[in-house]
Amino acid sequence: MILFSKDKEIIFKITNAILLIWLIAAMVIATNSLIKMVVNEPVYTYQEYEVDECRYFKNEPSTENPDEECEYRYASYKNNLKREDYYEKITLYTSIANVIIVGGTLFFINRKKEITKK
Repeated sequence: MILFSKDKEIIFKITNAILLIWLIAAMVIATNSLIKMVVNEPVYTYQEYEVDECRYFKNEPSTENPDEECEYRYASYKNNLKREDYYEKITLYTSIANVIIVGGTLFFINRKKEITKK
């Protein structure tokens, strides 16, 4: 499969260049998403979250119940992590579909057509 041979018309060369760039970008995005899914960011325990994040508003007099506020924010933090995982999976699946579709298109456009003799 030769993408840029002298025999091809200019439109096929341009199409092959666009599809090749698209394929490389889709592969980079898929690899990046896969790495992000395999290597998860560290998750705070409640005690770590309380020390790192809740200390800012515990000293403020406007906060009525700082412990409840900290628990609420920690629950929000955990839900946000789940949401990030979901969107990372969507990105991975979309980029894998892109790789398959664009790779298949490149293959079928550039395959050698067999001439059968009768």
